[in-house]
Amino acid sequence: MEVASGVRRLGSRYTNFYLIEDRGKLTLLDAGLPGYWPHLIAELESMGMRVGSIDAVLITHHHPDHVGVAERVRRAGSARVYAHASDSPLITGEQSSPPPNFFAQIWRPLVFRYFVHSVMAGAARRTPVAHLQTFADGEVLDVPGRPRVIHVPGHTSGQCALVLESRRVLFSADALVTIDLLNGRPGPNVPPDFVNDDSRQVVESLLAIEQVEADVVLPGHGKPWRSGVREAVRLARQRASAGASVALRSATT
Repeated sequence: MEVASGVRRLGSRYTNFYLIEDRGKLTLLDAGLPGYWPHLIAELESMGMRVGSIDAVLITHHHPDHVGVAERVRRAGSARVYAHASDSPLITGEQSSPPPNFFAQIWRPLVFRYFVHSVMAGAARRTPVAHLQTFADGEVLDVPGRPRVIHVPGHTSGQCALVLESRRVLFSADALVTIDLLNGRPGPNVPPDFVNDDSRQVVESLLAIEQVEADVVLPGHGKPWRSGVREAVRLARQRASAGASVALRSATT
């Protein structure tokens, strides 16, 4: 589905990844879960393209629902794969990290369904990326679409958002999502504590994207947001503050 000029959204109701088209070449932004490979092939076929048309894969952070088919794309064609240096060792398999503690929230229906979906879509069978290049905060990448990198740590230490400034599109990764990942409520949010390295830093990192001049926000989870970045950030901060207040009251009673 085309969700912005030259940008297609793929994945499932739980996780998004994107294709950016530019002059007959493609950038794959994030790589879903391993089981999403047929989604990618079907979308490429609908565009009259093939895996070899993908020039680059940009991984916003190391979680398995964003790395999924990256190595398979690289092997099938000649795509370059990029990520931030802080997450690089986890993507290449040089280091490992424990998965989020889903069982702390497994009683929530959405979390349970997402957990089951992820397992069935291959989240546990991670394929390390054999050849990974790195990008840095502020860098404009020489790949189709020429996105600019914005480092937004907190969810992971190396998480990055990317902006297509000429198209006024921000890919917010999991720095800002448009669904409450605990209860399914739509609208701008930050991810819940149990999936973050540092939830306070997640909120602080909203400053890095707040001034981006973009009309459309395309998150890692949830539907496209078309009311501008500033409003999305305002609502995400508001909900994060409300959630922190509830947690504080619960801890003191």
